[in-house]
Amino acid sequence: MRRRTDRVEDGAAWALTTVGLLVLFVSVLAGVWAGADAAERGRAAEDERAQVAAVVLDDASRHDQEFDSDAMSWTSVRYTDLSGGIHEADLPMATQSSAGSAVQVWVDRAGRLAPAPPEALDAMVVGAMVGLGMLGTGALLLVTTWIGLRHFLDVRNCETWGREWEKVEPVWSGRCR
Repeated sequence: MRRRTDRVEDGAAWALTTVGLLVLFVSVLAGVWAGADAAERGRAAEDERAQVAAVVLDDASRHDQEFDSDAMSWTSVRYTDLSGGIHEADLPMATQSSAGSAVQVWVDRAGRLAPAPPEALDAMVVGAMVGLGMLGTGALLLVTTWIGLRHFLDVRNCETWGREWEKVEPVWSGRCR
């Protein structure tokens, strides 16, 4: 004879498995959607920005005596935007550049410096992070639910076994004749 808690546990296992498959499906869809959206925003950013050559005006300033290859230093550059306007700006640079050398910079339609548009790999990373984040969150909730249900059912089973043992123990031990 199966206990009621066994039937509850079986039903919950089937329900949580079904919800887990739904979470997996929704996570994949969300990741694909987020990746496609990030790729579209990247293409739109490429249409709004252009890459132009800039000339370094002075040697990159060093804040420390020893140059750290990972450190960023600021240097002044001059560039010509797409409409022919000449601009000067300070730019953080990771590499040591000498005066007169050329570097590539991105500018927006107004001729201001802009960040480089996201690449296709960036869109894939966004999609993967969204999908994995949703999957991880869903899995955490499902596992937490299962652990909580198992704890509740174990407490109920212990109480039931205790009451049944109180009835059986006197006969089993021979104290009741």
